[in-house]
Amino acid sequence: MAKVYYVDVSRTAVNGKWRRKLHYAFDGQKILRVRKLTKLKDASEVFIDTLFPKICDEVLQLLSRGIKVHLLKDATILKRLRVQNNLWKSDEVDAVIISRIPKDTFRA
Repeated sequence: MAKVYYVDVSRTAVNGKWRRKLHYAFDGQKILRVRKLTKLKDASEVFIDTLFPKICDEVLQLLSRGIKVHLLKDATILKRLRVQNNLWKSDEVDAVIISRIPKDTFRA
């Protein structure tokens, strides 16, 4: 069954070192941690907050598999919703907040 994922994308290197930081994906029920966006096998659509140069290859692989990728137009919406709901900044919270943002604020 095809799913829609809302992903808080992270930079792949942590503090310029070779350690990789995980991406946090929310499917509407639970939060998943994945190293690569291509690990979302059953995805039909992926909504991400930012596009870093290091993950462009992963996004291109998703597009070649026929998965629609949507990018948030204005990243300040995340901060505004976090402040309105009185939530702490964390990757898990950001993934859930992305799911609450209206679809017209994303671009394909």
